[in-house]
Amino acid sequence: MQDLSVSATNYDAKGEPVRHILLVATNTGDSKCDIVGAPEVTLGDAKGPAPVMKGTDPGEDLTLAPGDKAYAGLLATGGQMDTYTVKSMTLGLGSPGGESEADKPVNLRMPVASFEADDGQRVTYWAGTEGLAMRPVTRS
Repeated sequence: MQDLSVSATNYDAKGEPVRHILLVATNTGDSKCDIVGAPEVTLGDAKGPAPVMKGTDPGEDLTLAPGDKAYAGLLATGGQMDTYTVKSMTLGLGSPGGESEADKPVNLRMPVASFEADDGQRVTYWAGTEGLAMRPVTRS
């Protein structure tokens, strides 16, 4: 992740509880890079990353030129049980196909001091536009 910067932004209206988070990866390097699959996002003390939302696989890798962005949507609460308070987030890119060792996850700056999550959380695959990333999670 040396040539990518990542950020998390609250996608909900001001004053609303945080449910939808926009994840953005920006190519900060001098050459093209591929971003594959879905981000591995872990909210707080969760036992593992948020499951990937079905039906969001674009079917191809994204190639980012320098300065280009990729987007993923995160649904923090899906109306399930076991709600808990999130005070930290990490994001990893994994290792597609397991060919190499995955990069160590990085800490994401929180979009707010804390928010509630539950075991219904889901994340989308990386997409080339904000709309493609957020549409599936905002319909939930």
